[in-house]
Amino acid sequence: MLFLKKGLKEKNMTTTLIIDHPWKESFNHQLLNTLIAGLEEDQKIYKVIDLYKDGFDPVMKTEELAGYQNGLVLDPLVLHYMNLLRETTQLVIVFPIWWYSSPASLKGFLDKVLLNEFAFFDGGNGIQPLLSIESVVVFTTSDQPTEGLEQHCTRSYKHQLTTTLEDVGLRNISWYHLGSLKQLGEDERQAYLSSAYSKL
Repeated sequence: MLFLKKGLKEKNMTTTLIIDHPWKESFNHQLLNTLIAGLEEDQKIYKVIDLYKDGFDPVMKTEELAGYQNGLVLDPLVLHYMNLLRETTQLVIVFPIWWYSSPASLKGFLDKVLLNEFAFFDGGNGIQPLLSIESVVVFTTSDQPTEGLEQHCTRSYKHQLTTTLEDVGLRNISWYHLGSLKQLGEDERQAYLSSAYSKL
């Protein structure tokens, strides 16, 4: 989905937002909507990838795996996502931490979209990045306190995702995590939402 507002100040800048949360009333979706409102107010081009709304299947099928190294695409939605990433200069990712990792849809997105000869090239001498995205902003939430989460998965979700994105050519990665979400009052939630767009 492409949104274009008239009178753009930065015509060559395109922000793609990825949301991985199944519930539209979630805080993650509130955060997404807040970011979209900021982009629209600043008259910037943006696109939204809603993995659940799109019905994205994160499971790598046998026939898909067989063509993986050749960049073979069997899922039209994967091809659509690849085309969006080609035009992206800023990537924003929003998701909750579940069991010390991302939900399955985001992991499947990385597995199925970041294909050889599209996101990277591996000729046997190490991965060579092929994407060129200038900045990445990641927003995550958890019901668990941030400190406890980091103690249990210091090199898990954060390290793995950051390393993957860097390997395919994404730069300037910023990460903002909001823990103890269920314990926060409405004022605290609104304060976080109010400051979110300034982080892009």
